[in-house]
Amino acid sequence: MRRAIESLVFIGLVGAVALTAGCGDDSKPQAADTTTAAPTSAKPAPAVLPGEPVDCGTGPNGLAVIAHTTKGVDFCSHAVAVVDAYAAQREKQPDGDIAVTVDNMRWVCGERQGDPNPYQECASQNESADIVRLAS
Repeated sequence: MRRAIESLVFIGLVGAVALTAGCGDDSKPQAADTTTAAPTSAKPAPAVLPGEPVDCGTGPNGLAVIAHTTKGVDFCSHAVAVVDAYAAQREKQPDGDIAVTVDNMRWVCGERQGDPNPYQECASQNESADIVRLAS
């Protein structure tokens, strides 16, 4: 019994060494791509979104504009202006987060991983209660 346990421990150690050795990959690590300098990343979306979701109609590329805000339907014109500014910048910069300013408010926008589908989101850097999402 003791010999069997020692053999299993040895096999486990050999396996761990093989995994950490890179499995025969002799390539050198590559430097990170720094060609697209993204602005300060948006804060991760909170577990519970602020305010009530407000359907603000259709935005760029036919995507639905959903605002999570405590300001209600009156916020929709601002939400649409934010996603329009984001879409205009996205055409110039296809990857990474994008900062836009609308009515002296800074927003950081980008693609976020949903469950299961990704979505586009703009989070206000001035008003923590305001988040605008583009969804299909």
